[in-house]
Amino acid sequence: MNQKDAERDPQTESTYECFDCGTVVRATAPDACPDCGAEMRNRRTPIE
Repeated sequence: MNQKDAERDPQTESTYECFDCGTVVRATAPDACPDCGAEMRNRRTPIE
């Protein structure tokens, strides 16, 4: 695992943000944005 990646525990909820529309959800591991269907990212993972 990369040191900058957030640890992933499928049983623990995290905050995820949509790459396209910016929707923020609290979930264990969303497949897609509930509003637009785009990819979600864990907000604990830095964008670098």
